[in-house]
Amino acid sequence: CVEITSCGNFGLIGYSSGHVDVYNMQSGIHRGCYGKDKAHECCVQGVVVDGLNQVTVTAGQDGELKFWRFKQKTLLIAVRLDAAVSSVLLHRESSMLAVARDDFFVNIIDLETRKVVRKFTGHENRITDMTFSSDARWLVTAAMDCSLRVWDLPTGRLIDCFLVDSAITSLTMSPTSDFLVTSHLDDLGVYLWSNKTLFSHVGLTALPDNYEPRLVNLPTTRRPDTDADKEEVADEEEFVRAEFKSADQISSELVTLSLLPNSRWQNILNLDIVKLRNKPKQPPKAPKAAPFFLPTVAGLQPKFALPEKDMEAEKSKQVSVGSLMPLCTLGKLLLEGAATQSYTKVLDYVKSLGPSAVDVEIRSLEPDLGGSLEVLGAFLGFVRDTLKTNKNFEIIQAYLALFLKVHGDVLSSSALLTSDLESLAADQSASWSHIQDSMNQTLCFVNYLRTAVL
Repeated sequence: CVEITSCGNFGLIGYSSGHVDVYNMQSGIHRGCYGKDKAHECCVQGVVVDGLNQVTVTAGQDGELKFWRFKQKTLLIAVRLDAAVSSVLLHRESSMLAVARDDFFVNIIDLETRKVVRKFTGHENRITDMTFSSDARWLVTAAMDCSLRVWDLPTGRLIDCFLVDSAITSLTMSPTSDFLVTSHLDDLGVYLWSNKTLFSHVGLTALPDNYEPRLVNLPTTRRPDTDADKEEVADEEEFVRAEFKSADQISSELVTLSLLPNSRWQNILNLDIVKLRNKPKQPPKAPKAAPFFLPTVAGLQPKFALPEKDMEAEKSKQVSVGSLMPLCTLGKLLLEGAATQSYTKVLDYVKSLGPSAVDVEIRSLEPDLGGSLEVLGAFLGFVRDTLKTNKNFEIIQAYLALFLKVHGDVLSSSALLTSDLESLAADQSASWSHIQDSMNQTLCFVNYLRTAVL
């Protein structure tokens, strides 16, 4: 086995005799060897060097991994695995070492802690090759059982698996992880696979333990001609479209957001400021239309005759229309929800509106604009009911802030709504204290990890 350092100046060779030698790549001069006599008592199956040329890892056929200082050639620690090692692969950027064993297991070892952090099983024959994605999030393995498996390192679960007609002998991923290249047994060609997660939305859920992999044809430039090929392509597309749908609420004890865009609720309190900013400083003035002959009143000093009938009509229009205006849609839904003790329709309706429409609906709840104190109390009940569910937390806070801003004077002067306001204040305080305690606990833990000497 051969390894070249990241700087390109040194080359390491592991021999079947157990020796590991270091050579200079330009001059070919021998720069030393690991161990007094030899690094391992058996065949060396793999040699890797980290990205900073600080640590060298050698793997023996007896299942022993040895960590050496690269420059001093001294042994740091030896780790014994449960089975013999067949091959190793290092991702230098993340310092993750993948070790394939003869019992068809794959171990992931962290070079910093020098401990096994993940163990993958599932192959039924010798593992032929492995490759990491560019971000070291995935590990792709292939074996002589004609299977290809994709492992998710953060979760430690299998996220993709399929079979091919011929066993994969070698594979690698492109630097951007958008393509996978494979070579196969008794096949002179190489095959290119595209990473669908970069071109479409694919739900990467963990596969069950009893998952049966499907047989997939090798990629080709030929278009599907037969009905069987078209059905296979349709089945693959249907399989890709099977996305994982998360639950509406993972736990009732956790605060769940609405997932609406920030523009739908973040500036709902500042709509008047936005309107003033967008208002032109000098709006265009329409020219006043004057008649050719202006009527005058006879007398020593002629005066223009004003249309008295129009003035009387304008005076007659200035009447109080608060009691004549119909109740808005939000008010009707609030009264219906208060009667049935279910505000689901109210929540769905306000979530479907934009910020300006929500502002108009909430302002229309004022008694002078068709609303009533009963409607205002129903809105307070709607907020209390939603706070208890811990759902749509951010939009409810925005709607409540706008409601108090618009109707604060009416609420403070009404004795009928005092008990509702007190109950809402208690629920709001309890909800926020729970969030604040969780945030303080998380910040404390993060600060400890940042400052503690481990």
